[in-house]
Amino acid sequence: MMANGGKTILSEFWHRLVGIRGATQIFPDQIRLPSSSSSTTTTTTSTKNPPSSSSSNFGHVYPSPAAKEIGKHRLVFFGEIHSMPPIIAFQRQVQASMIQDLSNQQRRQQEQLQEQLQEQPQQTKDAKVHVIMEHFSFELQDLLDEYCNGKWTFEELVQKYHELGEEGHDLYPYEGLLEDAKEHGVRLHAGFLPRKYARMLLKEGPDRTIQAASAWLPVFGNLRGTSFHYNVFESLLTGRSIYDVDQTSQPTDQFRRIFDAQVLKDVSMAHRVNTLLKEHPNKEDKFLVIAGNGHLLHYCGVPERVYAEHPDIVTQDSSCLVISESIEQGSILEKEEKEGNLSEILKEQFGPEGSNPADYVFLYEIPQEILDKWQHPHDGNNNNNNESHTNAKEETQKAYDRVGESANLQGNTAKAAWIMYHMGYTEEQFEIAGSDAYNFQGVGNPHLHAQISPGDRVLDVGSGLGIDSFIACHATGPTGQVIGIDISSKEVKHAQQRAEERGLSSNLYFHKADMEKIPLPENSIDVIISNGAFCLAPNKQKAFEELFRVLKPGGRISVCTTTTQVDQLEVGVTWPLCMQMFIAKKELYPMCQNIGFINITIDDSDSRMTMEIPEEVLNNETNNPNRNKIHVGGEDFQHLENYDMDRICARVCIVAEKPPIT
Repeated sequence: MMANGGKTILSEFWHRLVGIRGATQIFPDQIRLPSSSSSTTTTTTSTKNPPSSSSSNFGHVYPSPAAKEIGKHRLVFFGEIHSMPPIIAFQRQVQASMIQDLSNQQRRQQEQLQEQLQEQPQQTKDAKVHVIMEHFSFELQDLLDEYCNGKWTFEELVQKYHELGEEGHDLYPYEGLLEDAKEHGVRLHAGFLPRKYARMLLKEGPDRTIQAASAWLPVFGNLRGTSFHYNVFESLLTGRSIYDVDQTSQPTDQFRRIFDAQVLKDVSMAHRVNTLLKEHPNKEDKFLVIAGNGHLLHYCGVPERVYAEHPDIVTQDSSCLVISESIEQGSILEKEEKEGNLSEILKEQFGPEGSNPADYVFLYEIPQEILDKWQHPHDGNNNNNNESHTNAKEETQKAYDRVGESANLQGNTAKAAWIMYHMGYTEEQFEIAGSDAYNFQGVGNPHLHAQISPGDRVLDVGSGLGIDSFIACHATGPTGQVIGIDISSKEVKHAQQRAEERGLSSNLYFHKADMEKIPLPENSIDVIISNGAFCLAPNKQKAFEELFRVLKPGGRISVCTTTTQVDQLEVGVTWPLCMQMFIAKKELYPMCQNIGFINITIDDSDSRMTMEIPEEVLNNETNNPNRNKIHVGGEDFQHLENYDMDRICARVCIVAEKPPIT
């Protein structure tokens, strides 16, 4: 568990803190910080002479005690990719540093008071470290208080968190941070509006939403974001670079409505931080604000609204902003730490000097050997499976790990487009898949029946290289969440990396997990999609029972899989492992009905196994022979060319609902 292993985990990850705040901005309407803000760099640099006002610490690598220096600030904004262990381990160090720094301040005050009065030390003000977390909605504040007061264990906190709220973050990686806070008297604060208000904004408009959420919003405040903020926000969703000095790359208006929901959340969190600052005006109290990078990057969203009400925090150099970014395996960070090379990494990601994405960037790299042995503490992958299924799962995992190894190589996008269009994917969905489209792995189109809406929490079972998850993430918008699980660690790694590169990691993340033991609490998911993974599930009954368990009452599934149309595959014939694990189509309906699903439909309207693809598409010049594949035939299965696969097998989509609470 993280509570006992946080320091060990951190020591196994490559991690560096890199300061990059420059002295100027390249964007005309970026938030303007006081000119003295560049002096922030002097607090952690080891050089005797601080940088001049015209210089920048862009690309400077700070030593490992950086957490201690960051902890000296009164207000720290920490942007993260949610549930990522190396980031949380560093947050834990920063929190510990803030606790220690506050203790040192109080001790010095007592000593000074004793010297002045020459009598027994008196108690100083009851200052605290406050941690404000995006992960908890304001309605869950009582739950946090009860946890800190010892009423609930961490496991009980997690259980009640999913029972009472709908934020649905994975709290297990935060166990060490939360337990430390509990032990040392840190005040934990819920940081965001409940998700229902973002959905209300999209459906009923701002007036109704502001009225309903007035208890958590400022009486007078700007609820609209700047054009620069939208520029940053849109770029995170589309992958468009905003660091074009000539500003020839302009954002589209496609995400204006969901941007309003993003700003609503930013305003609420900023109001919470501002309220706490006013309630604790003495300079001893410290504040650590933890949120996704998208709510903090370039000082947009939450920081700009806090700094607007408390400019003294900036001018007094008592605040800083940290964001987190992963880098490629085997990158320059591991091999060399020269400032010039790191500067190039940062410039490629964040633009030239002066672009000011943050005060510091926490760069982390997860070595492959750690990825291979790192398993989610509650995902059940360490449990022994039924021995009759072990070989099938191991073979499946190895096969898809090979695919994941070469997923970064360019594939045949034309072929992917042909298949996706014939399966009913729209032009817009193909555009969302974008440069990843050639990594499409599927037997159908679960989106035809999934009906994903903004704000939904979606689970993609067997998420593979992430294509359907990216499409689902676009449908949920920033107010929703998509979780992808897959048995292949290398496909999970590739999908997570692409999510981060696409700027989607604040509400899309991937885990290695077994679909027969899904690492999620019951009644926690609105929509479940799957595209081909159930073909290879050894225990179909158990897998569908897991879908039913994690689905919310009234939630729905849309599962595309391949089935057999015959009662039994011909005896004496060598069949591929996948076909041996197909379920008979006629068994699907009664199985789902017995589990408890209602409104069950087995859609076989697009059931054919064969598809005519033009020769010029198959031989497209972008086809890369070095890409590893799954179903590539071979001498062992040449005898199957004479079989009518449309008679033997059928592609179907299973659509069903969990009964609502009546």
